[in-house]
Amino acid sequence: MRYIIMCRSQTYAQRASRLLERSGITAPMSRAPQGLSGTGCAWCVRVNEARFQQALGVLRRSGASFGKLFREEEDGKYSEVAG
Repeated sequence: MRYIIMCRSQTYAQRASRLLERSGITAPMSRAPQGLSGTGCAWCVRVNEARFQQALGVLRRSGASFGKLFREEEDGKYSEVAG
């Protein structure tokens, strides 16, 4: 299972991805799955379930901007989670 950390732009997603990678957390960026953003074109970083809380801590400590958080279920559906 993976988690999706929404970012408001491609630039913010790139920054988050680089920051997490430098912290040893694999976090590829990609366009957000359709339907997760009310603004249409959105970007995200994807994080393994085992590293999700650590990733949030890294982003918060660095002051990085991020949006909603989602869990990608095994059936391909998404559910919003609290950070």
